[in-house]
Amino acid sequence: MSDPTQPRSPTPGDDWPAPDLPRGRTFPAQLLLAADLLERITEQGLPADRSLQRELAARRKMGRRDRERVRELTLFVLRQRQVLDWLLDDSAASMAARVAAALSLADALDPVLAEVAGLTPEAAASLARRRAGRFASLPWTVRFNLDPAAAAQWQAWQPDAPETLARALDARAPVDLHANPRHGDRDALIDELAGAEIEARGIAGLPLGVRLERPARLTRLPAFEAGGFEVQDAGSQWVVRALQAQPGERVLDLCAGAGGKSLGLLDEARGQLRLTACDLHPERLDRLRTRTQRHGDTTLELRALDATQALPADLAGFDRVLIDAPCSGSGTWRRHPELRGAAIDWDGLAETQCQLLERGSQATRPGGRLVYATCSLWPAENEAIVEAFLARHPSWTATRPTLEGLPDDAVTPDGWVRLRPDRHGCDGFFIACLQAPGDRPTA
Repeated sequence: MSDPTQPRSPTPGDDWPAPDLPRGRTFPAQLLLAADLLERITEQGLPADRSLQRELAARRKMGRRDRERVRELTLFVLRQRQVLDWLLDDSAASMAARVAAALSLADALDPVLAEVAGLTPEAAASLARRRAGRFASLPWTVRFNLDPAAAAQWQAWQPDAPETLARALDARAPVDLHANPRHGDRDALIDELAGAEIEARGIAGLPLGVRLERPARLTRLPAFEAGGFEVQDAGSQWVVRALQAQPGERVLDLCAGAGGKSLGLLDEARGQLRLTACDLHPERLDRLRTRTQRHGDTTLELRALDATQALPADLAGFDRVLIDAPCSGSGTWRRHPELRGAAIDWDGLAETQCQLLERGSQATRPGGRLVYATCSLWPAENEAIVEAFLARHPSWTATRPTLEGLPDDAVTPDGWVRLRPDRHGCDGFFIACLQAPGDRPTA
């Protein structure tokens, strides 16, 4: 008699997603650990990547394959939660049950694991029956792993090639680096990585961009300790390049966070900027301060402030202003799958984005350039915010970016930049380049 917890062999068209598990069996302790990590990540709103790195590194007695199995199961559940809940026919399923459903998609669920996960024999049999259907017949919101709020945003946008985009958002993101040209050119960094048995290649269109062929430990490398590179997605690097900051200019990074784009701006101009980085959270600026010390940039000015409020008088007259606005993060779901189910105050977020754009425009000199960017896919956080700003300020103009190497299909008919993981190999980003009124325009 066949095991009722095991799905039948797939037939053509049963293109179900499945976790990429290392060889060997999954033990109950690993299932329960993945479930525990999932509960903490979702309940406490923790970043999945950092949480997994910290928690798994602390389990020194755990083998490499076992750690990778727990990591893969945890991330798979975060990415495929809607699919797993459909299989379980339970939108409030326990995390242990979701891990069991993930194992079933890998043909790795046995009766012991099903019992440990709290699945009754009847529930396990139901799971197997639902798994026997065609994945393509599931509702699109389930296939795309969209909760109701995200589904509404997706439907409002109506992207072309939606299936391809949805699959890309479920995939594992690559590891990208931004080379520091003051340490050596990109080829020298690639050679140094090769010496550490880390395969890497340049990223098309990004002179300082490097992509690893597979994930690797980087923080102990001499090149990292010497400030030779920073980890930075290719999409973020395009945001930096969109500002087109020139040596000697005053530049304001109004929402700097931990400063990846600030460091990128300095690298692009080989350190020859008068750069001010601001953020609401002082602890983020503390991290940036540590990074700048390693990077070799000691003249960067750091300011902790609420940029939705009136800015200090001295924060004015900047040649270029970058607003990397807080957003839903939907474009980063590959890296941060925990954001798929995050509760979002859409009205409050839009108000913050509008206020930041207003403050940024006030800090831009006549003729200067302002770049508004998000790592969101949703027009409500992108085009809608910028178009409302331009309607309030008709003397400002949107400028079509002229960035060498930028894919033609990344620029919309309206002149915005839209980067998609399925087409451009980076996180999803929106970039708007705006020109302040004045007779001394930036280049």
